[in-house]
Amino acid sequence: MTKPYHRENLAAAIRQRARQVLEQQGAADLSLRQLAKFLDVTPAAIYRHYPDKASLLATLRTEILAEVTAALHQGVLESPDAQAMVTRMVTNLLAYAQAHPQAIAFALTGDWPVPQSLQTVLALLLTQDHANGDPQAAGQAVWTFLLGVLCRPQAQLTVDWVVSQIKKLLNLSSYNGQHKNLNLF
Repeated sequence: MTKPYHRENLAAAIRQRARQVLEQQGAADLSLRQLAKFLDVTPAAIYRHYPDKASLLATLRTEILAEVTAALHQGVLESPDAQAMVTRMVTNLLAYAQAHPQAIAFALTGDWPVPQSLQTVLALLLTQDHANGDPQAAGQAVWTFLLGVLCRPQAQLTVDWVVSQIKKLLNLSSYNGQHKNLNLF
């Protein structure tokens, strides 16, 4: 016999359990019927909230992107120095990726726009470094690089190395080249 539920609670319970499956097994192993069985409701109850697996995955992906965006700028404003802000953002991103590798792998399956917080910090970095350059293009280049870093979770890249590559990518005068001989690949 299925347990009664409140309509407000079921959608959240579905997302919560689906996220657990995603984090533990990946998106391919997510099944709406298995969610219904686990939540002790009928499959029809699940389908009332999510008509198909794709709609549930789209919701989960939106939530993951929002989590990454929130994690990305957490604690960034503790310093007025843009280089420290970039370092904090990279630290936050790598920490999130380490804690949620399946969520990151899933998020990387679709378009991922440049977070506004990164765009803003990079514009500040270019200004503080007196660098000429288009902040929007810089944001796109750095974000593309960071997404590439996220595609290589086994590489064990350090925050210092990633930040030094960002500075090099942006051709900043503050890049001192101290990591040039680091062979990570």
